[in-house]
Amino acid sequence: MSKILTVTIPSYNTEKYIDECLPYLIDERIISDIEILIVSDGSIDNTVSVAQKWADKYPDSIRVIDKENGGHGSTINRGILEATGKYFKVVDGDDWVVTENFVKLIEFLKGVDVDLINNPYFEHDEETADETLMMALKIQANQIVQHDKIIEQIKIPPMHTITYRTSILKDNNIKIDEKMFYVDVEYITFPLPFVKKSVYLDYPVYVYRTNSGTQSMAIGNMVKNRAMHLKMTKHVWKFTKNLQSSTPESVKKVLMQRFSELVFAQYVINLSISDKTERKAETKTFTEFLKTEKVLEIPEILNLSKLVVRTNGSVISPAVKLRNVLQNKKTWRKVERGLLNTLKKMRN
Repeated sequence: MSKILTVTIPSYNTEKYIDECLPYLIDERIISDIEILIVSDGSIDNTVSVAQKWADKYPDSIRVIDKENGGHGSTINRGILEATGKYFKVVDGDDWVVTENFVKLIEFLKGVDVDLINNPYFEHDEETADETLMMALKIQANQIVQHDKIIEQIKIPPMHTITYRTSILKDNNIKIDEKMFYVDVEYITFPLPFVKKSVYLDYPVYVYRTNSGTQSMAIGNMVKNRAMHLKMTKHVWKFTKNLQSSTPESVKKVLMQRFSELVFAQYVINLSISDKTERKAETKTFTEFLKTEKVLEIPEILNLSKLVVRTNGSVISPAVKLRNVLQNKKTWRKVERGLLNTLKKMRN
């Protein structure tokens, strides 16, 4: 029978997590309605053999795809290519779902025709075991609406909240960068111009593991991998500036806002480089890119740039304080939510 939802599970050396993740997705009420693609990204541990045991138990619902290493983006691209479900969702191999709410989501999807579904999600702190509800919006729930009418309320949420209609991804040839980090930004932005109808469901489905010490969004890792973040930021800019004229203004506005946040994040990363010479050089080079692309004609980004390049690119005091904050044990994701508020304070 045809599947309602394809769940792609990107997996790289996640043998110790597969047996934790899968039971939350498997429920006899909906197992025949879903397709689970466990995409091993060139794992060198026992990810494939552990996953295959689940595929052998549920051959009509679970498939294991063993591919060469290509990064997180490549696993999502492969999942989109292989997906047969009407809807598509990504659940990373070291995360999981709230089973009862996952069942509710499947039952809801059976009776609707919509392009994008958003749910709240939990952040699970590995160190404290605390779970924090995220993306709980004060908007009308369970009502399918024109997405351009509510996008400024939803903005661009983390990928943990998102379920797409699969045809949005396939028909528009959505493909994200491979062999690099931070491609979740591309996954949540590239399909948006094609989304017409969406719905917000007010119950959390996804549980995202934080403080595991390995996230690419930890500031130390972001400095180390800053070239990847810069590449992604430039790709998002190219995508944003080349939007078709028919794209609703509300969608353009939100995409531009997201790009502005990426610019700010790139500056923060550059300002976190320990070597002063490198820090100044990379900050200056990035600012020159913004000038060349005429990004600095955007008021919000111009004001931000002025803060950073004041006195010939030297690091200003508020940015130094921000850099010091980011170098402690707080995770980047928690800090990132406050970046825009920090920017407003820095402007004053």
